[in-house]
Amino acid sequence: MEMFTARAEGISPAAASLPRPRRRIAAPPPSPADPAPWRRVLSASPLAQPEIETLMRLARRRTVAAGDLILDTRLPARSLVLLLSGDVVMGSRACDGSLRTERSVNGPAWLDVSAAWLGLPCAMEAQALSDAVVAELPIDDVTRLMTQNPTLAGLLCQALAQQVRQITLASRNLLHNDAPARLAQWLLQRCPSRSGPVELRLQERKRDIAQQLAMSPETLSRLMRSFQTRGVLSVRGYQVRVPEVAELCTLAGQDG
Repeated sequence: MEMFTARAEGISPAAASLPRPRRRIAAPPPSPADPAPWRRVLSASPLAQPEIETLMRLARRRTVAAGDLILDTRLPARSLVLLLSGDVVMGSRACDGSLRTERSVNGPAWLDVSAAWLGLPCAMEAQALSDAVVAELPIDDVTRLMTQNPTLAGLLCQALAQQVRQITLASRNLLHNDAPARLAQWLLQRCPSRSGPVELRLQERKRDIAQQLAMSPETLSRLMRSFQTRGVLSVRGYQVRVPEVAELCTLAGQDG
């Protein structure tokens, strides 16, 4: 299946209510005893291992099938929600009932680390693109533990600050960059390094990516073809290869 074609991907109200197809077989979820996903999202040092183990004992794990909702915007949030594994899109409902994608998330990553503190519903729905595993941390238990453990409190404050920073950078990208720079910045955020060649596996549909970048699917297709012609990247289905990440940095208006 070719991802970036010139044809727009229409979607009917009836189709919008159906589960999304699996884009690929989900990777095996981490073991309940594996601290790696927690360490990654908390940017934790070995000194924070006791705090990570505390959060792992507190977490309520659940598996979500591809196409199902993970976050619901109708009820107040009661937990911090971490995506341990899988691919998720987040956004809000359009008038026809389809989910307008605002951002995509690949586990491990936080899905919502703010709503429960406010006792408000999550700001965005989250829908699984692949089978996913999430961990929920009840806010009452988290609050109690934070008063007893300053290191744990610091780790969670850093997680919240990091999510705020990511949202701020994404908003600035939409408001101040032209279409090529927006796409370059979006791709950069998914690159594991800022130098050398990288391989990216994009799970979103073209329509979802275009919505995130405030452009039409046709514009996105034209930009991808332009990037390929210039040798900035190559695309095969959902697989994207970037020969030199520094070229993306230049298109995004960054020094690298």
